[in-house]
Amino acid sequence: MKTKMIWSLVLFCLVATAPIFPQPKPLESRRAAQPAQIDGQDEEWSKDALYFEKSARVQLAFQNDQENLYVLLVFEEPKSLSSIEQTGITLSFNAEGKKKKEKGIHFFKKMLTPEETIAELEKEGQILTDEQKESIRAKAGALVFIAEPIKEKGQPEETEFGAPAGLRPAFKAMSEGQRVVYEFRIPLAPSELQTMGIGASPGQTIAVHFEWGGMTEEMRKAMQARARRELGGGIDRESGAGTVIVPGREGGGAPGSGAMPIPKKYSFWVAVKLAAME
Repeated sequence: MKTKMIWSLVLFCLVATAPIFPQPKPLESRRAAQPAQIDGQDEEWSKDALYFEKSARVQLAFQNDQENLYVLLVFEEPKSLSSIEQTGITLSFNAEGKKKKEKGIHFFKKMLTPEETIAELEKEGQILTDEQKESIRAKAGALVFIAEPIKEKGQPEETEFGAPAGLRPAFKAMSEGQRVVYEFRIPLAPSELQTMGIGASPGQTIAVHFEWGGMTEEMRKAMQARARRELGGGIDRESGAGTVIVPGREGGGAPGSGAMPIPKKYSFWVAVKLAAME
């Protein structure tokens, strides 16, 4: 009995004196003096507010006002972009600061035909004259930047954002040489016009998750078709990481020489302390 008590006391002391490792300090969201212009430019962002995310080798910055969170994402290494042009980028949020996705938005680019461009502009409330429509039809199409809400299981919602364009989530991406800038606007709270909001208020600490790159279904099918054409014998198997593994050729081909790596998928969380408005 006495031995058990001694060991219990020792164990308690070890637990009580064990070092407590602090949680990473939240990134500071700066107070936005005025609504940010979502134009894919970073001139209005303070350079000393940039945070370097080592795992993805990108720079981040945050601003907020009473209504919106503004996010800046800067790529200076082409490798970090991975397949973002094909996959888009998803930002997910947790208003309680936990690493658990509550709401998310998929941001991606899409080329619209002239008729789709006209329909999109009219859906946003613009009244186009016949001359304007003919001018649009004379062009090949238009590149649009789309923000689409994500269900809990990662599938797009059937309903679209119902708010006017100026109140909806939005993003723009621009490049200059190898440097690429992504700029985002996300509503902080839901409203009658905007049902998609983070559910947070100024002054709160929230968690933000970034995800982009990797393999799309179209890319996977194209890779499998290429492997079949090159080897004539099909695909042996596919690894858990998504790399297509093909058998070695008969007659001396090196085993695994036809392995085709996929673009890297980037995924990470950051805690963000929203600026108070008082």
